[in-house]
This record gives sequence, structure tokens and C-alpha cells, in this order.
Amino acid sequence: MIERIKLLMSVKNISPAQLANRIGVQRSGISHILSGRNKPSLDFVLKILDSFPDLNESWLLKEEGEMLKTQKAKEQDPEILRKN
Repeated sequence: MIERIKLLMSVKNISPAQLANRIGVQRSGISHILSGRNKPSLDFVLKILDSFPDLNESWLLKEEGEMLKTQKAKEQDPEILRKN
């Protein structure tokens, strides 16, 4: 999951400090998770999912499917994105 969190930060172009601010955790907590010292808690994961509503839950948790829900929707039905 650490690599997926790093990829999310890269795609969203945010730093660890910005991620910490966005999800409401201490910067040291992000640092410990990204270094592998600590594993992400359920609360941490839920904060990420709440802060990034376009993030595919299955991708973050199990590396299944596409990273972003909009990609998944586009693959299923390209008309969905044109209507919005």
C-alpha cells in the first residue's frame, strides 16, 4: 500500500506535507508510513479515501482496477464523462 500512496501523491502532485495537511494527520505520521516504519491504520486509509473521492477504494486497498474512478467509468462508458 505504501507504493500506492506514493503513486497517489505523484499523480496528484502533492508532497508528504501537503498530504498530511489534506487528510488531517501529523507530518511525522506520513513520514513513518512512507518509510515503512509504520503501516497505515484503517483511520489513515479512510482519511485518504474521504479526501480523494475520485480514488478507487479497491485500487488503494488491494491494487485491483484503475487508480481513479474516472478512469474506470471512462473504460466502462465513455459517454459518462461527456455528460458531465
